[in-house]
Amino acid sequence: MNTNGNRQFEFSGELLRSIFNSVSAHIAILDESGFILETNQAWKDFSVSNGLPVSFNFNRMNYLGICEAAGDDGIMDAAAVASGIRQVINREVDEFLYDYPCHSPQGPRWFYMRALLMSGDGPLRVIVSHEDITQLKLAQESLKKNQQQLEERNQSLNELN
Repeated sequence: MNTNGNRQFEFSGELLRSIFNSVSAHIAILDESGFILETNQAWKDFSVSNGLPVSFNFNRMNYLGICEAAGDDGIMDAAAVASGIRQVINREVDEFLYDYPCHSPQGPRWFYMRALLMSGDGPLRVIVSHEDITQLKLAQESLKKNQQQLEERNQSLNELN
């Protein structure tokens, strides 16, 4: 116990891994070259739900290289993500944020991507997370549609007067 009588909370490797795997965001940790060092359970579950085998191992895949190649193929979101991650790796920015569509046969989907430099004195590491923001985007679209309908009704009323 510390002097305040509160139990001191100690972080163990097992506790940190449990926290890492409990987060809803799909997270990958990259090295200074863009290679994946680790992914969390949400990342793995999302991959399986999109057709990859349960045994698929992302470790040592070059995430940055995959994004750059997709950008070279004309996928603009991938090019923007690659550029943002490269800026973080080069320490031009501490954090890169991007939201993008990622629609599937099951329906529309959007994600919020964040790449940030991991703090500490160790080797350079970048945390990349993708959070599903589909419900937020659908609500925004609904609000825009409702606002447009209200504006059209208001214009119709003004024309009657």
